[in-house]
Formats: sequence, structure tokens, C-alpha cells
Amino acid sequence: MILAKVHTTPKQRDEFRLLVAIRFACLMALAKGHTDPMDCPRVQARCNELVKHFAYHHPSAAFYRQFIRHTGELGLNFCLRFTEPQQGLYGKVMVWRNEQAATNVHPLQLTQAEQPT
Repeated sequence: MILAKVHTTPKQRDEFRLLVAIRFACLMALAKGHTDPMDCPRVQARCNELVKHFAYHHPSAAFYRQFIRHTGELGLNFCLRFTEPQQGLYGKVMVWRNEQAATNVHPLQLTQAEQPT
């Protein structure tokens, strides 16, 4: 959803703005030396804005498919998951780095087949 598709509804544009703010805060947290983005107060503040938004607005279908009850990508290096509240208005947002999966994957190398002469 984030940075990949055209957002046509006002609800999707609001969610996009909040998700981009979280992603930028995560990038800044890494630049400042935080290993876990949730340790940064800026990331926590941006996540709280998203939680407050969903306390009063229902998520779009695209957001629901990608981030609620699932872990969705927040750019290349981060994942985000929104957990709906069991009671009350406020859910929970978790953000973490997604770099450990890259070390478990064997890199594929493309080779060209020789052309018959």
C-alpha cells in the first residue's frame, strides 16, 4: 500500500500520510543510532497519531488487508502491524526492522545462456 499505489479516496490519503510519517521517523531513528525503531520517541509519537486516527476513523479496505491481523511492509526495511483494540478505542501499532530475512535468502544470480552460432 505505502509508496506503491495511487490513493484515490480521502481515507487512503490520510493513511498514506500517516504511514509515510512513520516510515520517515523510522529512517531518522536508524540514522540516529537506534537499532529498534520503537525505541525512538519520534517513531512512538507517529505511531500514536495513527492509533488516534483509527480510534475515530475506520481503516480503508487496503489498509485492513495489509496491516490489520497481518504484518505489512512499510517500505523495504520496515514492517508494521496494527492490532485492533479488544476494549476501548485505542489499538496498538508495532514497527520493526525487516533486515534479518534478507540473510536467510540465497541470492540468485542471473546468467545468460550461450547463443548458438
